[in-house]
Amino acid sequence: MNPPKYYSDWVKLLDLLKQPGQEDGKILSVLEQGRLEWTPGVADKLLNLTYEVIEAKLRYTTKLFQQELDNAYGQEAAIVTAILNARRRFDLLFRLCRLPVFPDDVKESLTNVVSKYVEDSQNALLESAKHDRTGHLAYIIRHNSLVQKRTYVPELTEQSKPDFTPNKPRRRVLF
Repeated sequence: MNPPKYYSDWVKLLDLLKQPGQEDGKILSVLEQGRLEWTPGVADKLLNLTYEVIEAKLRYTTKLFQQELDNAYGQEAAIVTAILNARRRFDLLFRLCRLPVFPDDVKESLTNVVSKYVEDSQNALLESAKHDRTGHLAYIIRHNSLVQKRTYVPELTEQSKPDFTPNKPRRRVLF
C-alpha cells in the first residue's frame, strides 16, 4: 500500500479501514504517511467519511467486546483480556483521530468523540457491575479501565527549571 496523495486514495483506504477484520494497524500506518491539500470541499467529504469509519469501528469494537465478555463466564483473566482488547481497539481509533493530515481543531473534535464514547462505555460497565454482590467485578473494571491513562508531563519553563549549579549547596530531605 502506498500513502494516499489524492482524495480518491483516501477514500479507498478509509473504506478498507471501515470493514471489519482488516489489519487496522497497517492501514493506519499508511494513512499517517499520507498527504492531502486541506480545501473546504475535500475537507468536508474526508471528515464525513472519517466519522463514518469511527462510527463503524465503535460499533464493531463494542460488538466484539460484548462477545468476549459473554464468553468470559465470570473468569477474571478473560474479563481483563476483553477490556485490554477493547482498549487496544480504541487506541487504534485514537490514532485515526490524530492523523497528521487533520488540522488541530479537527483532531481535537474527533478525539473528543471517541473519548466520550469510551468514558460512557466505562461508566456503563461500572453501573452494570453494581449488581455483582461481591464487588469483585467492579474492582476488576475499575482497575482495568477502558479509559487509557494519559500521563501529562508539564513543559519546563526557565522559571521552573531546577538550578543545578555545581557550587551551590543543595538541601537534603530525608523521609
